[in-house]
Amino acid sequence: MSPMNLAALGRGLLVFVVGGMLLPGCLPYSCQPQPNEALYPSDSLSRQVAEETPADTLERRWQTTGTEGHALAHPRTVRFVQEGGLAVSDVERNSLFRFGADGRLLREVEDAGFRTPYLIGARADTLIVFNAESNRIDRVVDGRRVGLPVSYERPAPETLVYMLATDTTMYAKVVGQNTDSFVARLGANAQPTARAPLRGPHWRYAGFLRAWGDTLVSLSGFRPTVDLLRRGFRNEATPDSLALVGFNSPMLERRYAFGQGDATEAPLLSPAAAPVGDTLFVLNLRPGWVQIDAYDRRGRLQRRLVGRNEETNPNFYPLDLDARRTEDGYVFAVTIRSPEARLKVLEWRPESPGSAGGR
Repeated sequence: MSPMNLAALGRGLLVFVVGGMLLPGCLPYSCQPQPNEALYPSDSLSRQVAEETPADTLERRWQTTGTEGHALAHPRTVRFVQEGGLAVSDVERNSLFRFGADGRLLREVEDAGFRTPYLIGARADTLIVFNAESNRIDRVVDGRRVGLPVSYERPAPETLVYMLATDTTMYAKVVGQNTDSFVARLGANAQPTARAPLRGPHWRYAGFLRAWGDTLVSLSGFRPTVDLLRRGFRNEATPDSLALVGFNSPMLERRYAFGQGDATEAPLLSPAAAPVGDTLFVLNLRPGWVQIDAYDRRGRLQRRLVGRNEETNPNFYPLDLDARRTEDGYVFAVTIRSPEARLKVLEWRPESPGSAGGR
């Protein structure tokens, strides 16, 4: 699915399986073109809405590949931390990178306990890390693991697990082809205290968990839809589905073909999203540039934010997104796997302060 040489294939598949990256479906622009140009009515409406929605330019602040001795290899997750800095987890190097607000590498945190680390939250000066290969949750402060780790037991080895740590609570989304899919609220020992089932084909729910105020957002990489749950949901709660009206992609025709049984794999439309205030920023995959779509609480597209097109490249593959409000706009951090592993930081300054939600 993702570009890798044959020598790295074995390790890459392990990383993808346990880390939740080997998702059913094809990556954008890796699918064969479909002659059928039919769309779902909802996608046709979204395409029209997108064409009528203003587009603004994302300006690049800086980007980095790391340093010669500490180069990014597979920067899987990213989070803003204190003082505008950034933390990045690298699932190939099994390490954490810390960058200053100016892009300078402060340190690479290496630890024998890291096994395919995912950043799942930040609490003050503490990073919360889920090691997907060992199912262990660690806390990291000043470059060191602190306290006793806890473990989360997967229902089955092949299930995908997406975790989230808020200021007070941890959550897990479990997606499995041969097991039930669900979102669980976890206690201090990482045991479920409440569970909300996710009904339907498992591939519909493949995607990160994010916190949007008092609501959990369950992302779907293959559908222009998110599922919403109150953070204090009761056992057996039913998530609400929110369609992203205005989501437009060159792969929508492929999505329709898959739904009609005319394609064997669903296309990946979006790998990540980041809520800020009343706005949900969604990373919209495009061949060679970063595009971020801004949606309001009703799921309606408000702005299309487009990075400057450096070059069209079908192997361009961003992985994760985080966003933060600034005094005059927003700043975004995007991790990119290929054609070159790097971290890119962009900013958007709306013409009117109220054109997207505040914090």
